[in-house]
This record gives sequence, structure tokens and C-alpha cells, in this order.
Amino acid sequence: MLTRIIAISGLTLRTAIRSRVFALLIAMVVICIAGLPLAIKGDGTAAGQAQLFMHYAFGLAVFLLSIAAAWAAAGAVSLEVSGRQMHVLVTKPVHAAEIWLGKWLGLMTINLVMLGLAGGLMYGLLRWTTRSAVLSAGDRASLREEVLTAHSLVTPEPPAAKPVPPGVGRAMFVVPPAGTQSWSFRVPERVNPGDAIFLQFQFATSRIERQMPVTGSWLIGADDAQPRFSTQRSFTPNVSHALKLPPARPGQRLMVTYKNTETATPATVLFAADAGARLLIRESSFESNFIRALLLALARLAFFTALGLTAGALFSFPVAVFTAFAFLLITGLSGWAGTESMMIEGDLAPAWLAHLLDAATRGVIHVAHGITPPLARFEPLNFLPVGAFIPWTLVGAAWGILALAYGGGLAVLGIWMFSRREMGLAAN
Repeated sequence: MLTRIIAISGLTLRTAIRSRVFALLIAMVVICIAGLPLAIKGDGTAAGQAQLFMHYAFGLAVFLLSIAAAWAAAGAVSLEVSGRQMHVLVTKPVHAAEIWLGKWLGLMTINLVMLGLAGGLMYGLLRWTTRSAVLSAGDRASLREEVLTAHSLVTPEPPAAKPVPPGVGRAMFVVPPAGTQSWSFRVPERVNPGDAIFLQFQFATSRIERQMPVTGSWLIGADDAQPRFSTQRSFTPNVSHALKLPPARPGQRLMVTYKNTETATPATVLFAADAGARLLIRESSFESNFIRALLLALARLAFFTALGLTAGALFSFPVAVFTAFAFLLITGLSGWAGTESMMIEGDLAPAWLAHLLDAATRGVIHVAHGITPPLARFEPLNFLPVGAFIPWTLVGAAWGILALAYGGGLAVLGIWMFSRREMGLAAN
């Protein structure tokens, strides 16, 4: 059985390589990624430019490969059925499961090669645009510590003061003019002495002008009662900021205090109790985090490939492609639309009809949200561009849910339907 699966995957791979679509896909990925450094403009900093490049390059590569995976998989079975090539294969002692798995394995080999090519190109361009001939030693060191690494978040210890909930919504720490707010952090034992530590914070204000800077001071002390860091300057609200702190010992407690020192136009500052201030500590290298991001993307491609193969086993090529793309569209929009109101105004329809249509629409959306995979949970762009650590447990969960659970369910359906498909008739 394994020999037949490998043989079918080899035939699928050779067919794809001879296809013009495969060459076109390679050219599109190379041209799009290579042209991004010339097309995007950051905020003038090396870190901002690197973040933008990773975000758009990685997102564009995964988008193109996802469409190509669903497209190629939809045609891997349906086109061979309509072209009568499949008739030769099914006359041999080959089970439908061996055909489906062989096709999936061959297409996943193509996905792996293409994703590896895109990843290598992205990494090479990133290193080329941040080489010593382009950036100063200080900029390269800052970029390596802030972006080209993998940070994990350390949340503060339970606060001594209870957060004040402003009405409804998230609990907030409220800092009035000349007021202070303190947090206590315990440095994890896994931190290496000498590693850079960053204080990440974000706040809102009571001003109408949401982006008007607010002057504030930060004081960071340690459990030895010695002040370790202090700064006072203006910070923009509703934007994530990071302050580099002196190295700390593993297990050391850091006391962080913010004081609202705005005097020109006094304003109240609000920090979210759950994410207002956190520590960023180095967890792993950028290279290992980049590999884990690629594995997350490969798990998504495994699901898209299974989706296309199953659609191709059920329908003709145009219908299979339409079905696969429609399902992908529902997958991407179900989470966004799940909380949106679909109510129709009373002047356009009777009240009972408006409520009926709203209930039906919400029902369809909730069903779609329940059966589609949680792609947003395993989105690499939520981690890589901001230097957030991707744990191996998340990679394992992505493969377990997207590839094994959803992909396996699609495989069972596709194999069952393909085994009952009449090869002597034209594809439906």
C-alpha cells in the first residue's frame, strides 16, 4: 500500500512540475517578494521597515500558496477524471484511499518546496537589506534585539490595588494628572543574564484628540531598592511602545511605576488591566521562530490541499474550484461576521420579516463559524512581524487541528465519495 501511495505521489509531482501553472507560481512568488522592499515604505526606522517587509512578504506568500494549493488540489482528481487518465489508474488494484493519499502527499511535497523557496527568499532579502553596509552597528544591534528575535510576554503579578472598571468593557487602571500606577514583575528563571528586556506598554487618554502625545515618566526599580531605569518624555496614545531596560537577574522582582506628568494639557491616562504593561523577554532566535512560522503556514496549506482534493473528488474542475474558494471565503469571514448585526430596517421590510431574515442569517453564520477551522488562531502574522514567540505547542495544535482533524475529516469524505464515483460517465 505504501509503495502505491508513493508511486501516485511521484506521478502527481511530475505532472505538476511539467505544468505551466507551477512555473507561473514560482515566478509570481519570486517577483512579489523580491519587489516588496522597493514598494513598501516604513516609518523611517530599521525596525519598522523590517516589520513591514515580514508582514507583507509573509502574508502575500501564504496567500498565493493557499490559493494555488486549493486550485491544484481541485484539479488533481477532477481534471484526470474528465480527461480519462483516472480510468487507467482505477482499473489497477489501487484503492480510492491510496489515490487520495498519494495525490495529497505529492501536492504537499510541492507546497513544502514552494514554501521553502518563499521562506528562503524572504530570509535572504531580510538579511541583505539589514547588512552592515546599509545599517549602522547600533541600528543592527537594536534591530536584532527588538525584531529579529522571539520574545515571550511576562504579565505583572496581581496588583495591590483593584483595577477600576470604567462602566462596562475591559477593566482599566486610571491614572489622573499627577497620579501614578505601579506594576510588579517577576523575571522568569529561564532568562539568561545579559539578555535585553523590554517594557511594552500601551495606553488611552480621556482627550478627544486620541493621538495627541502625553508626557509621562517611567521608573523601574528592583527588589534591592536600587533604581535601575528612569525616563520622562511624551508618548503617543493607542500605540504600542517598548522601553529597553537594563539586564536583570533570573528570579529578580522589578517594580515599574508610571507617573502622569502632563502639564500643558492635563489628561487622564488609562491602561488596560490585562495588557497595559508587560515585559518582553528573549525566548529563542529569529531563525527558529521563522521556521515555526513556516510550519504554521504549512499546516494551513495541508488543510487547503485536503479541501481542494475533496472538492475535486465530488465535482468537475470549475465547480470544485468554486466550492473550495467559497469555503475558504466563508472560513475567512465567519469569525468577522459572527458578531455583526444583519438587521434590516423596518422601512425596507415588515418587522417580522426583518427579524426572520436576521435570525436566519445569524444562524447560517454561526453554523459556518462552528464547522470552519480556527485559522485566525494559527495566523503566523500575529507573531512573526512583532517578534512574538511561537511555541512548539501551537505548531503541534495547528497540525493536530488543521491537518489531522479537519484534513482527516475531509479525507474520509473525499475517499468515500470518490470510491462511489462512476468513472464511465462524464464528471458532474
